[in-house]
Amino acid sequence: LHPMAMIITGRGCPNRCVWCLYPQTMHGRRYRTRSAENVADEFEYVGRELPQVREIGIEDDTFTARRSHAREVCELLLRRKIRARWWANVRADLDRETMELMKRAGCRLFIVGFESGTQSVLDSARKGIHVEQAETFMRNARSLGVPVRACFVVGQFGETLETMEETLRTAIRLD
Repeated sequence: LHPMAMIITGRGCPNRCVWCLYPQTMHGRRYRTRSAENVADEFEYVGRELPQVREIGIEDDTFTARRSHAREVCELLLRRKIRARWWANVRADLDRETMELMKRAGCRLFIVGFESGTQSVLDSARKGIHVEQAETFMRNARSLGVPVRACFVVGQFGETLETMEETLRTAIRLD
């Protein structure tokens, strides 16, 4: 939704996906977060000082890399009755309870990196997730009514025409 404000609640990503350039070039592998209070203060600032903003994008490499931090931010947004709409980058291993809390706190879109629909490619990329987790993630997001923007990477290590076609079939199946 535009106009939109972008914020970063944490820098870095502890995951080891071999193809991802952000930890290597931008923020590193250690995940460092701002306090939940500081994040909630920024949400309030945007609401007060930029009333034309319709949505906040949380542009962390992975907002849910430290689930306890993501949950603390959401709980504080709810306690302070901050009614902002926002989206965040998440992982496919996100549990339903956290997804539900994020939605209650105003999250209207999950952006998730499924990357591949083939387990062997996910393993060679050191993604640390399983294809089945993508299916569970989508089932949970749908049941909560939260749209998903899924990201896939083509041409990863060990990728073949067949694995790319399997990824396409998975993307279509996941809708």
